[in-house]
Amino acid sequence: MKYSPIYLQVILLLVILSFVSCGSSDPPVVVEFSPDFGPSETLITVEGSGFDDLVAIDFNDGVAADFNPSFGKSDALLMRVPPNAPLGDNAVTIVTEHGETSFNFRVTLQAPSVFDFEPKFANEGAVVSITGKNFFEPLEVLFFDSIPGNIIYSQEDSIAVEVPANVQKGRITVVANGGSSITPELFFSTNELVVNDFDGSGVRAETDKWLFYGNIDQNAMTAVVNSNPDPIDNNFLKISGDDPGSTWVGGAESHSNDLMTFDVFEVDSDINDTFIEFDVSSNGNDDSHLIVVLAERAGSSNDFSEMIHLSHTGWQKVSIPLNRFADINGATPDPQKLRTIKFHLFNELGSSQKMEANIDNIKFIQIL
Repeated sequence: MKYSPIYLQVILLLVILSFVSCGSSDPPVVVEFSPDFGPSETLITVEGSGFDDLVAIDFNDGVAADFNPSFGKSDALLMRVPPNAPLGDNAVTIVTEHGETSFNFRVTLQAPSVFDFEPKFANEGAVVSITGKNFFEPLEVLFFDSIPGNIIYSQEDSIAVEVPANVQKGRITVVANGGSSITPELFFSTNELVVNDFDGSGVRAETDKWLFYGNIDQNAMTAVVNSNPDPIDNNFLKISGDDPGSTWVGGAESHSNDLMTFDVFEVDSDINDTFIEFDVSSNGNDDSHLIVVLAERAGSSNDFSEMIHLSHTGWQKVSIPLNRFADINGATPDPQKLRTIKFHLFNELGSSQKMEANIDNIKFIQIL
């Protein structure tokens, strides 16, 4: 059977119109979208089909999203989270002239940012302070990627968290309402070896095992005090004095009755992973200089020293890496051989002003 050319043209036109009609009347379908959560004004990319003849995009049945049809295609859309979208899970509805579809999007607060944290190393149970912004509930702090710490205090710009067990080395992650952020530096877990807290704890806790010498005001009976300045916790060691004729004023030394057989401190970490730490206050004497001295048993006959200037107000925690100590030949100490700690007042200006150093909680910190 033969058909006329006009008849064939009509049939072809009907087929084309049929395809066009089917394509334009299909309801919208969402295949994927990104991201799946974010704060207001977040740009969302949606891919799928049937986005022709777009009528509206709503969050939670009525909060209109900002979109520009000029940037959309039949298989892709761009939209922004409206400022007044409610926090939490939202049903995002895409409406066209041919139907509608929806997907779930979680509206959050702004993403958190971590600026810094202190201390950089601590042992289990110690408190780490984290500073930043957008620390919105719900909050979680993870050490070593996955070990949660107990949050004891939080505000939008700061968190205080306890170091959990089984942490060695890694970054700290803050997970907040708007996402997560990691610390810019690594955190190290530590072991503490307390030498003396002057309240009865430590491997050299006996106050009569300190030797006092030079032109200082204290002796074995008067050096351990609990006032002037106010203590951190009960007792502390005081050394003070003046000697305008000498740069060396005097100091205190942790010792035993037999210096030749004094036990070592049993530090077992490497020199690069070991610190000596103590709390110190100059009680307002800002020209005071303190020389910290370490000595070995069955090692170097020379002392290893590091000097610090006490110019701050109140008590301050000082942590000095052992690799900063050196003797007169430039050699560094062996942590496993350390047996003596000395504190010397140093009259750098040769003045008659009294110098003072109040010392508490002496310990070695070993990074795991």
